[in-house]
Amino acid sequence: MEQKALSRKEALEAIRSCWTPAQTPETVSIETALGRVLAEDLYARYSLPVVRSSTMDGIGVASALFRKGEPDTAHWQWDRDYVRADTGDDFDDRFDAVIPVEAVTFLEGGGVVLAPGTKVTPGMHVRTAGSSVARGDLLLRVGTRLRPFDLAAAVMGGHTKLVVVRKPVVAFLPTGSELIPPGTEPARGENIDSNSVLAQAMLTEMGAQPLLFSITSDNPALLRTAIYAAAERADIILLCGGSSKGGEDFNAGLAGELGTLLFHSVAAAPGRPMAAAMLDGKPLINVSGPPHAAYFILDWCVSELVSTFLGIERPLRKTVRARLKKPLEATPGMEILRRFELLETERGLEAVSISGRGGPVCPVLTASAQFVTERAGSGLEAGETLELTYLR
Repeated sequence: MEQKALSRKEALEAIRSCWTPAQTPETVSIETALGRVLAEDLYARYSLPVVRSSTMDGIGVASALFRKGEPDTAHWQWDRDYVRADTGDDFDDRFDAVIPVEAVTFLEGGGVVLAPGTKVTPGMHVRTAGSSVARGDLLLRVGTRLRPFDLAAAVMGGHTKLVVVRKPVVAFLPTGSELIPPGTEPARGENIDSNSVLAQAMLTEMGAQPLLFSITSDNPALLRTAIYAAAERADIILLCGGSSKGGEDFNAGLAGELGTLLFHSVAAAPGRPMAAAMLDGKPLINVSGPPHAAYFILDWCVSELVSTFLGIERPLRKTVRARLKKPLEATPGMEILRRFELLETERGLEAVSISGRGGPVCPVLTASAQFVTERAGSGLEAGETLELTYLR
């Protein structure tokens, strides 16, 4: 009896239920930490400013001189009655307030003239010691995926090295006797391996460490050797191609032969015949070969597994609302990836569906937005508004 096709959610649950990722921390330099995930809470080692400093360009003065009104400043002398106090600068402790430079006119003899109505109070325009960051402050929590401004905060707190979660090594094995490497002109019956480039870029964006293998022909003995070699080095193995029921589609069967098969077929397309197994405690995903299908499986399945390994939620993605130019059909019982181009019109954004079935592949891959229909969905009419995942 044929196994029931799982939903995307059910497929992920099936993999996660028998997978305990081997997370280990490692220390990296701040220059290489962008996008990494913190493995421990980060606390400030230093206080800034070390002593109080000016919050703007101006002059440092003693506020006590202004208690009874504005003093005669025309005869002031630099370093006796005032000092320069520029933004972020420390200045002499004799002075406890800063007058903005815009309110000051400097005289040739050293004196100054202040703008009418200038008020001076203790601590005016002065940042107190430790007000930017204080020793012991919690800067960033464990599990934070580091952004540029997080790195700046870490440096302010005295850190040049950070303890992060090790990236999962994800092996990608392109298979198929018809495949040739990129840069090779295809002959009859040959096809360019674009999926390796797609996978490497997507895995890098996810925060994984791609491990690309050379193309393996449709030979069960060679495929077994490649799979075992990947399992020795990777945390997740992606076996691309050979997932359906063609004469040279061996991979789904090998996944079950070498490991424990979890499922073969999902109620999501493109990529319905994908399979998943556990091999030596590691997920082995048989990714469908067509580029659009490979993209979809990487997008909904592999990205979630990488996030699970890193201990984070999958990052939220930008969405955009647009009107459908043509009706959007739904397939009962299936989740279908639909790709769109977005057009600016007088009435706002318009979503133009791009079909990948039997048509050009590149426009589908380079589309501006996407949407996944629901299994119980009934479709949408032209003119209805749809919330799409924005890809550009």
